[in-house]
Amino acid sequence: MKEINANPIYLPIILHEEIIKKIMDDAQKTRQWVLIFVIGTKPCFYKFYGSVIEAEKAGVPYIILNSNQHYDTTLTYGAQEFDYAKKIAVDFNIRGDLAQKAAELFTKTAWLAKYMKEKWPTVTAMPVVLGDTILTATVSAAWMFTRKEKAIHNEAGLRSMTPIVMREAEKVTTEEFIERQYTDQWHLQTNEPFPEQWDTFVASKGCEYLFAPLELNRQHLLREGHPEEKVWITGGVVVEALEARKHEKPTESIFTEYPQLENDAWIRMDIHRKENQIKGRTEAIVKGVKELVEKGHKICFVEMNTTRESLERYKLMYIFERLKENKNFLYTPLWPEFGNVLEFYQSEHCLAALTDSGGVQEDMNLLHKPCMTARFNTDRPETLTLVKNNVLVPPINGSFFARTVDAVCNNENLRKEMIRQPNVYGEKVGEKFIGILKQLMETGKRPMNWAHNDLGYDIEEE
Repeated sequence: MKEINANPIYLPIILHEEIIKKIMDDAQKTRQWVLIFVIGTKPCFYKFYGSVIEAEKAGVPYIILNSNQHYDTTLTYGAQEFDYAKKIAVDFNIRGDLAQKAAELFTKTAWLAKYMKEKWPTVTAMPVVLGDTILTATVSAAWMFTRKEKAIHNEAGLRSMTPIVMREAEKVTTEEFIERQYTDQWHLQTNEPFPEQWDTFVASKGCEYLFAPLELNRQHLLREGHPEEKVWITGGVVVEALEARKHEKPTESIFTEYPQLENDAWIRMDIHRKENQIKGRTEAIVKGVKELVEKGHKICFVEMNTTRESLERYKLMYIFERLKENKNFLYTPLWPEFGNVLEFYQSEHCLAALTDSGGVQEDMNLLHKPCMTARFNTDRPETLTLVKNNVLVPPINGSFFARTVDAVCNNENLRKEMIRQPNVYGEKVGEKFIGILKQLMETGKRPMNWAHNDLGYDIEEE
């Protein structure tokens, strides 16, 4: 018999006590809630921008919690780009795989919840979790279990859907496969992205107030039993960041760094979803890219950590190494600055995005550029069902993948139609979000209701 310590060794929490004390003391005097904006992944820095700016304008107290799970400078450049660095009050220093991150997040969130409750017992502090990251589910649950208070879920109700034609993808022509994505009925298919669909579903169960991008997302939440009076539609969370950055010049032009991108129009490609790291899917994507390059398409493949690991694991990197000899294939590291991504997407040198990201599907709608999504479903079905801005390109095999991308790129009428599609994600999203929260706190709403509260019974709780 032997004893085994199953817990990983955690790095310490970095606590900026002076920032927390000032915010919490001020909130105690003004009897306001303190919002804890929980940042974890690269897109979080962009997506919280509108809420942070509007909280400052409205005088709503807030602190920023950074999980720091993506700790390299490329993935955390948003802290500098959006001027968060001096505002981060808590750094969790999270490391490890998904299970380790979740365990560490839970433990550290519970510690923070107790710390704030002991020092400021009368101040309502509510984490604001975003979308569908591992933080969204774990932080809200840990906070609820520790304080018997719930969090706030922004960008709630993301549920993946797929069109009927997806079951018949190899039985119909490529043209029919594409067209039926716009005309078919769609149904829920929520086992991917993984683990994001679990994250977003569980997170909402641990949150008191839910803010959905669109009516479709609201309907998902209502169907799942969330009370209508606690769900609002505010729009897409990236709207303000994109609007702010698309008119600004980045630190250095992406065309200075990669001058070959100024030659003709390129497909910018990024793949990072865990389900696309399955061997057969990775092979399909790599062989599809090879076929597209051989057909003359210009592909800029942006390397993600997960993709590089899969290419090495399945011994496929050699294919890309050979493709680098072609002038119409560019393989780059991740672009740290959001401004560079927007600079390229807005330029005449961007033919389309080929991605498995949910956020990029939104970006391309807002920027009026074609999007192709390397997935069997999407949690942004509105980019196909409300507007004709996107095409699903599932990695069934290399030939199918290449054939579908090729069909979109060669269909000038389709691409023109995709460019003309209107914005479905709204405007002044952060202003709506903060405005509703301010109204809730001013009318004495609580961070969590018991059944007797919702049913109108006045029962002593302390």
